[in-house]
Amino acid sequence: MSKGMDYWSQHLSAIRAEGISTKAYAQREGLSVASLYSWRSRLSRQARRAEPMPKVVAMASVKPFVPVQLSAASEAVRCTLVMAPGVRLELAQLPAPEWLAALGAAIERQVR
Repeated sequence: MSKGMDYWSQHLSAIRAEGISTKAYAQREGLSVASLYSWRSRLSRQARRAEPMPKVVAMASVKPFVPVQLSAASEAVRCTLVMAPGVRLELAQLPAPEWLAALGAAIERQVR
C-alpha cells in the first residue's frame, strides 16, 4: 500500500472504530470530507478487486446469537470473523457471547 493509501486508510479505520460520522471526523481532524469519501470509495474498490466477494446477507435476515457450549479441547480453538470484504478479525480463542453481541450491535449501527 502506498504512503497516501496508508494515511487515508488509517483515518477511515479510525472513523469506523470510533463510530463517528465522516463529516464530524473530518471537521475534528481538519480534513476534507470529500477526500475521505473519495478515498473510502477508492480503497473499497481496491479491496473488492483483491478478494472474492463473499455472499452478502441482509442484516434483517441475520439470526440472533444462540448459546453454545464447548467441551474442553486439547488444542486452542481459533476463530476468524469476516466482517466485510478485506476486514477479518483473527482471534486466538472464541470471544465471550456478550462481546460478540456488542460487536454485532456496533456493526448494525454502522450499517444504518
